Amino acid sequence: MLYVFDVDKTLAESDCMMTNEFADVFRKWSKDKKYFFCSGSDLTKMKQQIPADILQNATAIFPVMGGELWIDNELKYQRTFTPPEGFRQDIEKLFNESPYPERTGEHIQDRGSMWCISVVGKAANQQQRYAYTAYDDKVNERVTIVEKLAPKYPDILFTIGGQISIDVSTPGNDKGQVLAAFRKYISDEPVTFLGDRMTKGGNDYPLAEKLKQESNKNQVVPVTGPEDTMAKLIAMSDCC
Repeated sequence: MLYVFDVDKTLAESDCMMTNEFADVFRKWSKDKKYFFCSGSDLTKMKQQIPADILQNATAIFPVMGGELWIDNELKYQRTFTPPEGFRQDIEKLFNESPYPERTGEHIQDRGSMWCISVVGKAANQQQRYAYTAYDDKVNERVTIVEKLAPKYPDILFTIGGQISIDVSTPGNDKGQVLAAFRKYISDEPVTFLGDRMTKGGNDYPLAEKLKQESNKNQVVPVTGPEDTMAKLIAMSDCC
């Protein structure tokens, strides 16, 4: 069995490091496992969230929604995303029209194979993130932004990611591409996938659906946060 983990809100709170308690549980659980990480974030951010030894012992790492594949510190492939003319301006216009009062910076992050966009900005601290999340939960601003952009840009894929952002890429350049990479570079073994955004529109959904379609031997495990993930790992074995 291959185990693949989302990062934000699965192994750690968004943009935070795994807790020491969870890291200890993960080390014990993973001793005899082949595990992988797939995040919307780039490799630099992943290194800030996952302890170095746990990251180093992963069989492979999939940053930017699988837009990159790293095995033994070697980059196996890297996708690219080139937005159409006027796309940035349309995003900035919608962000300027948002009634949300706070802006922190880093509203459009170019991650090579995708963009990550956010009204409040990726520079937000945890308090600012929680405040925007509470606002977005009430008014569904991110969904509304996607509904405004998607008809104009049918060749662009929009998915809700993390607490505060929207992931932007080309169709097929989503987490669903990880399964093909497994089969090409890793093995044909069944896959267990743990993530917090498995429903349609979430950035874990494409991989979850491809796994279900491929085989009933694959397992999709929705989680509600790092504490839930930790509890599920403990339940999977007698590691802790």
